[in-house]
Amino acid sequence: MSVSATLLSPFNGKTIVLELGREIGFKAKQDLINYLREQQAHISYILTASTDYILVTNNFDSYKVRRAKQLGLPLVNVEYVYECRRLQAGQTPIDISKFIVKSVEDQENFTKTGTISVAGSQATSIKANRFDLNKIKLWNADDVDLPRFDELTHCEIAKWAIFKETNDNSEVFFVLELQVIPEQYFDRTMTDYRLRFRYEKQTIVRQGQKQDNRVLIQYAFGDEPNEQQQLFASYYYRIAKMPRVTRIREMLPDKLGSKLLLRSLFANRIDTQILDDNVCQLIESIWLESIGDLNKILSVLPESITLKTIIEAEAALLELKSTNDPAAALRFYSLIPHRAEYKVDLVKNRRALTEKIDLCQLLRDMLTVN
Repeated sequence: MSVSATLLSPFNGKTIVLELGREIGFKAKQDLINYLREQQAHISYILTASTDYILVTNNFDSYKVRRAKQLGLPLVNVEYVYECRRLQAGQTPIDISKFIVKSVEDQENFTKTGTISVAGSQATSIKANRFDLNKIKLWNADDVDLPRFDELTHCEIAKWAIFKETNDNSEVFFVLELQVIPEQYFDRTMTDYRLRFRYEKQTIVRQGQKQDNRVLIQYAFGDEPNEQQQLFASYYYRIAKMPRVTRIREMLPDKLGSKLLLRSLFANRIDTQILDDNVCQLIESIWLESIGDLNKILSVLPESITLKTIIEAEAALLELKSTNDPAAALRFYSLIPHRAEYKVDLVKNRRALTEKIDLCQLLRDMLTVN
């Protein structure tokens, strides 16, 4: 295939995860992977928020499929690739929307008709859920009355993207993040909203030996996932269509993005992301700060606590949360030994109970990173 044809390929620059059933044999799967790589697609074996879509056959109960739904990533029937491969030069490009799989019913429909229905009631519901994005309030990071949002406890990155605009004397970086607090951890007394859209624009102007950095950070808050996803998408496509703009996947610049994004990239090694040394040092300083706090609280070294112990401690806390059984609190403190001054009555103090659940999550994260 010519270079120009590869550039026009719908798979060029896409990050794709494969979740294929046994009906596709090993050789056929390898042939599929080789074809996608020829089209300049990146085949990832880890499903993350930066994945463009997941290719499936009929595995609707797998972990990857459930994770894709959590992240709002499209499931695309693998027949889409075969149809694109059969396409002759000059023919109309294949419409990917006809191959998006949203439910078991959609999969059955595809088996019968060769397409996934995207019309009718689905189109109506999508239209009904459109939001006027101009009415969404944007907050500056330094606003005095900025809504509360607990970013670093149980928050997760649902979607993210980093873009770079290159000019003669300047570089402009754009960072988009959709942050979400899982429903089971959401506490209205601690945080005002479950969802937060974060937009960062960092302009670096070089004049001789001098460098001027200008940073703008804005937020939009809400509890409606569709609204936040549409806001993310509107920013994404507006920036992606700008001249001299490319999406960054291989290198994360220094001091760019939220602490949550840095932690996610570092802990999960998103795709093949390579972190700059300065970024690693920044993340390490965040961890050292956390470890310092744990050394004050715990009567044992944090690194001596095993994953099995952490899981048992979390189970004790969840039991305590549902039963108020003092024996569960004693079991937790025996598993995660605390200094005397940091032992709190977890039966009466629900906020302290939440903090101990957070502490277990921090221990888990540290163990994962190490």
